[in-house]
Amino acid sequence: MLNQPPQIGHGHTASAKPVGPQLAGRYRELRAARWLVRRLLATSNFSDQGQPVAPPARPPLALETPPPTLPPRRDPRVGVSQGQGDGLAVATTDARIDPYQNRLALPGDLATLVFERVFRKLQGLLDNTSDVPLESDILRDDKKRELLYLVLRKVEDALAHLCEAQVLPGQLTEKSPLVLQDLWLATVTDFFGRYYTLQIDTLEQPVVPTLLSEAPVVQAAILDRLPLVPMLLGHLLFNESVVVDGSLYEAAAPQAMARSQELLEHLLIQLANAVVQPLLNHFADVELMKKNLYHRRMMTSRDIERFRNDLSWRYRWDGLVNEPRAIFESQHRLFGFTERGIQHQTIYAPRREELEQLSGLQRAVTLAVEARDAIAPRFRSAISLVGSGIVYVLTDVIGRGIGLIGRGILRGVGGAWRDPRYRRDAQDSNLRD
Repeated sequence: MLNQPPQIGHGHTASAKPVGPQLAGRYRELRAARWLVRRLLATSNFSDQGQPVAPPARPPLALETPPPTLPPRRDPRVGVSQGQGDGLAVATTDARIDPYQNRLALPGDLATLVFERVFRKLQGLLDNTSDVPLESDILRDDKKRELLYLVLRKVEDALAHLCEAQVLPGQLTEKSPLVLQDLWLATVTDFFGRYYTLQIDTLEQPVVPTLLSEAPVVQAAILDRLPLVPMLLGHLLFNESVVVDGSLYEAAAPQAMARSQELLEHLLIQLANAVVQPLLNHFADVELMKKNLYHRRMMTSRDIERFRNDLSWRYRWDGLVNEPRAIFESQHRLFGFTERGIQHQTIYAPRREELEQLSGLQRAVTLAVEARDAIAPRFRSAISLVGSGIVYVLTDVIGRGIGLIGRGILRGVGGAWRDPRYRRDAQDSNLRD
């Protein structure tokens, strides 16, 4: 009778020992055996009481546990795989960080958006409506658009080559001149044709090698003067922040996107000018070139020479006056595409280092501008003071004097008219008449 308590008779005391602790021990043994059997022979469809258990309900798709992620990418230059615990000292063979791991995917790339905006602008008017002559003005509209499209495609290719070469952000300042030179060389070669020749005075002259011989002139006149190229490449390649009017903006900010677009448009226009400049120096008056490329209003030799002289004077004036003044005023002149055509604008950018390198006549121009700024306000104040004094003398002194003289004359005439003797003499003269 394990499950019954001991019976106690009336008037008698229980002689047997209490069995409560023994039952508790047996109960613990049975529970342990039951737990062991349940673990060894358990099935997924029955509960402990032998009742069938319904399978767990499948959660909605939105609440499903995501599939396990792949292990972190292992960088071949790093001794430990990336993504391990924070605070670990990772031994690396190269301390440089991969600059491409933070790049956006191509469909949402900022560079793609900037290129699409510029491409849409190239479909509009391309006439030069500014007061500055450009080399590309001599081209027909279709040829100018074709050249700009080609330059845009070459810039895209250059960005792809920089990505393949894994150029670091800190190397863009050093690589920018080489990138611009390669862009110019590739554009000249593709626009004219690598093996294109012209017959000049019964001689076959290759066009592209002749134009490429002007590389030092083009480099000094146009390519070296392109502003903020490293910042543009950094924004398009690595989504770096952009400085606009002295303030730093994130790569996706509207101000940064607009400034990057302005710099890219200026780059396209100036590279197109760099392609046409050696053509004007060597084959400006060749009939085949005029027929295939030139605008109809610039077909005559006189018009071509006038256009070349305008360009020559513009470069001289820019080098001696406009550029030193722009450096002193911390400005860059950018050409861009608008609804009316090509226009130019000025943007702010610090140019202190360039200002310190000026010398000779360029330095004298900056000093003249500074002297004008210092003297002009005082001179205008002095002129204004002298003018006010002259006005005071003419109105308050001379004017009042003339007024007093006139008033005295009027009083004298009025007094003589009222004099009786004057009236009697007048009547006598009338009677005699």
